[in-house]
Amino acid sequence: MPPTKRSRYYVNVTQCDRISELPSSIIDTILMCLPTRDAARTSILSRKWRYNWSRIPQLVIDDELWNATMKKYVPPREKFLEILYQILSLHQGPIFKFILSVTGLRASPHIDNLIVLLSRSGIKEFTLKLSLGEYYMMPLSFFSCVELMHLNLRSCWINKPTTFKGFSHLISLKLSHVYMGTEFLQSLISSCPILEQLTLEYPDILNFLEINAPKLKLFVVNSPIKSIFFKNTPVLAMVSLELNEQVAYDKFPKKGQKGIVEHFRSLPSLENLHLDHYFVKVFTAGGISYMMTTALIHLKVLKLDYISLEALNELSFVMRLIRSSPNLQEIDISVNYDEILGGSSSSLNVQDNSEVTLKQLREVKLKYISGTRNQMELIKLLLEKSPVLGKMFIKPIPDDTCQKVMEIGILKQLTRFHRASPNAEIIYEDPVQMQAEEDTDTDTEEE
Repeated sequence: MPPTKRSRYYVNVTQCDRISELPSSIIDTILMCLPTRDAARTSILSRKWRYNWSRIPQLVIDDELWNATMKKYVPPREKFLEILYQILSLHQGPIFKFILSVTGLRASPHIDNLIVLLSRSGIKEFTLKLSLGEYYMMPLSFFSCVELMHLNLRSCWINKPTTFKGFSHLISLKLSHVYMGTEFLQSLISSCPILEQLTLEYPDILNFLEINAPKLKLFVVNSPIKSIFFKNTPVLAMVSLELNEQVAYDKFPKKGQKGIVEHFRSLPSLENLHLDHYFVKVFTAGGISYMMTTALIHLKVLKLDYISLEALNELSFVMRLIRSSPNLQEIDISVNYDEILGGSSSSLNVQDNSEVTLKQLREVKLKYISGTRNQMELIKLLLEKSPVLGKMFIKPIPDDTCQKVMEIGILKQLTRFHRASPNAEIIYEDPVQMQAEEDTDTDTEEE
């Protein structure tokens, strides 16, 4: 007798449930790819799946989980305790990765108990991101997390215990609005012998920061720092320095004194350099001549934000960087809006930079171009000195004032410039189309 529809359905279900027969290690990997809430929901699939999620070695409490379990009239700290209790009371085995990142959650004493548990579970990756404005004091048990490999903290206060020897396994460290004192910060960095990535974001001024990290490859700072000394960073390849705009320049070293970075001699492996407008002003305030004493022969990517090419000191600094970096592959410069309002205090001439060689330069991005003499001379220089240049993107200023006249003038000059590369393509972005796209994106975000 042929099988009935019901029996055929039963056979198909049996065949489709092969996932339950997979090894537990593979099932754990599948569950770790799901949000914590969805992983817990798999417990209703069958008896076999009831406790599978409880043994996965990673837990994530984020805004998605927080909002999904939100109850009316329940204070955030009480709700956090409830969520934490429900998860940890059912969890079995070690926790190697734990992320607590909730926008509305402030410091809570219940986090102390959580960190005690994590320190006993062999935690390797720990993220704790709390709301700004209230700082959580890290307990002593935090320093018992000796297996940590990745650490990401926000809105915390840390005091160094006398017995702390460092995190010997730490690879990446990200600190945002974390108060610990400069000496402790320097000690923490130097006591992580295999640290490769360091990101710092501080709201207050740091007088001096010494970086002693022989394995460090990436360093990102968004903080007003008066002076940085790269003491031992032989493999540091990527450096991004952004300064808080509210810092007064008169608080920084003047010409003839040591600037924010005395020189780049301690960065022999530098490949990617990003400086914002405010950091460049601090650089140039301390003088230029002693800074560029070493050729940046490994530098491939140079990004400068909101630079005043009409100011003599900043223009000189940009040209020194370009001349000292013969192997650049990408240049990304955005021009300061304010410079078009006043006259130029300097003049750039291609003939004066005949020694510039950019044999590896393949891509150039120039943003907020208004057609000033120095801007056009820089474009001319890059086109003449770049034999393998592929694309040059030119983005005009977002201003309707004399837009058409300015655009015609820029395009006329571009057609006359000599190009060393036969394949060089100049892409001039249409300001009208750009504005339409920006308006569309704004409307979409509002919806």
